[in-house]
Amino acid sequence: MKKVFLTLLGAIMLLAGPKASGQITNIDGVWSFGGGFSMFNLSGESAEKAKNLGFETMPGFYFGVMLDYPFSSIEGFTLEPGLNIVHYGKSFIFGNSNDKKNKSYHCNYFNIPVNLKYTFPTGDSGFGLSLFTGPRLNLGVGGNSFSTGNTYPSIRPYDAQWGIGAGITVADAIVIRGGYDFGITKCLKDNKDIGYDDEIAYRNTFNIGVSFLFK
Repeated sequence: MKKVFLTLLGAIMLLAGPKASGQITNIDGVWSFGGGFSMFNLSGESAEKAKNLGFETMPGFYFGVMLDYPFSSIEGFTLEPGLNIVHYGKSFIFGNSNDKKNKSYHCNYFNIPVNLKYTFPTGDSGFGLSLFTGPRLNLGVGGNSFSTGNTYPSIRPYDAQWGIGAGITVADAIVIRGGYDFGITKCLKDNKDIGYDDEIAYRNTFNIGVSFLFK
């Protein structure tokens, strides 16, 4: 797990180094580090079935690093790759009135977003507004939500999403960010022992947090 983390972080750091392309040289990005609240829920034709078995909305938190990289000659357009570590967890009570059970679900992810971002020009006021969109890859790195034993139901340890969001920069130092990621790959594991076979559900995520800029 440590090797995976270092490899992903190293790949992002390479983007911050010098770049030469025609007359453009030594283009440096702006790093940010932060974290915040995250929450996911399921959508799709099998979402209600999963929720009835206890897999409801799951809250969590994230922290990570982003790189705002000026890849284009168009002012305001940047590429924003990142790496976040995300944890979700919650206890559920499920079953009928005669056979209620308590189950604690938890899961962790490496979340890898790659945003195309546009920041509206505001001069040198230190205030900024940006919009971003792009794909996300999520890699599960631990948690009983990925198991196929007594977890009802279980989710796949990897999925992909497409996200949209906005950010507000304050004093050219702090960014308040919010966004929503739509699941684009199925997230439920097949488990014929409990009647799950080719179930269709997607994992959607809401995020809000604060980042600090390092130039």
